[in-house]
Amino acid sequence: MEIGALLKRGFAVWWRYKMLWGLGILLALVGRSGYGVTINFGVSDPGQSPDEAVSRILLAFIPEDLTPEAVTGWVLSLGLIVLVGWLVMLFVGSIVEGAAIVQTDLLDQRGQFDLSNSFAIGVSRMVPLALMDVLLALPVLVVWIGILVAFGAVVASVLTIAREGPSASMLGLGVLTILGLIVCLAIPILLWSLFLAVFRPLATRACVLEGQGPVASIKRGWQVLRRNLGQAVVVWLVTFGIGLVYSLPVGAIGGALLFATGANPVTSFGAWVIITVLFNVIFAIILGGLLASLNVALWTVGYRQWTMATPAMQQAYAPVQIR
Repeated sequence: MEIGALLKRGFAVWWRYKMLWGLGILLALVGRSGYGVTINFGVSDPGQSPDEAVSRILLAFIPEDLTPEAVTGWVLSLGLIVLVGWLVMLFVGSIVEGAAIVQTDLLDQRGQFDLSNSFAIGVSRMVPLALMDVLLALPVLVVWIGILVAFGAVVASVLTIAREGPSASMLGLGVLTILGLIVCLAIPILLWSLFLAVFRPLATRACVLEGQGPVASIKRGWQVLRRNLGQAVVVWLVTFGIGLVYSLPVGAIGGALLFATGANPVTSFGAWVIITVLFNVIFAIILGGLLASLNVALWTVGYRQWTMATPAMQQAYAPVQIR
């Protein structure tokens, strides 16, 4: 199938079967949409000097009895909480993503709506899909552990500086350290993320539709990518372009809210929380969920077409019982 016909079919499946939109919203709720939204408005009072602003912020957020040792404990605890939360979202997200892929493929191939069996297959593929994601995330996890350790060291330094009287100039070392980490780690993380953006959808469908294990799914995804690199990149560019178009009105509305309310977590925490929650519900969950279901449709239709002639695809609906 030509890439134009493939994309047309993917859009048609997404538009015709609007029940997929609900699965996309579920994907957004578990952080699998790829269209997240956050608001972090850092508005400062132009009448304050930098040293006064730094002093006010540090004294507002740093308790007097807080020590570098306590910070180390808090950072480790926070890291553990984030890790546990990530694992929970990983397994729950694997179920929802697996169900969305199966249901999309069922509608595309058979016009069959079977949500219960789709989720049943999602549950059955939860562990292999989660383990596959862990393997793919290992390089980034190692990097983030290093960032967490460095962040703890920087915060401890800031605490020491704060005890002596905070100033903008005294925070220079911490700022330079953070900037150095960003510069050193941004490029490899960006390259790996770009690779996963094209590769992971294929490995995921190998795991869900073909019943492959974690390592076998990675190998299968790599095989499919090598054979269909051009078309896979085109599909990714289309989804990336949709993301850019999506981000333009979001950024415009976010800017309007910034200037209209002046909400930021330092001076107007309550307003900032309300705006952030509403903004994310409207854009990241609802609109982002609709776009997530479109992404699922495009990649699922593409994977089906690229692997149709292989024997492994005969296993795709083996667990599904037609009622």
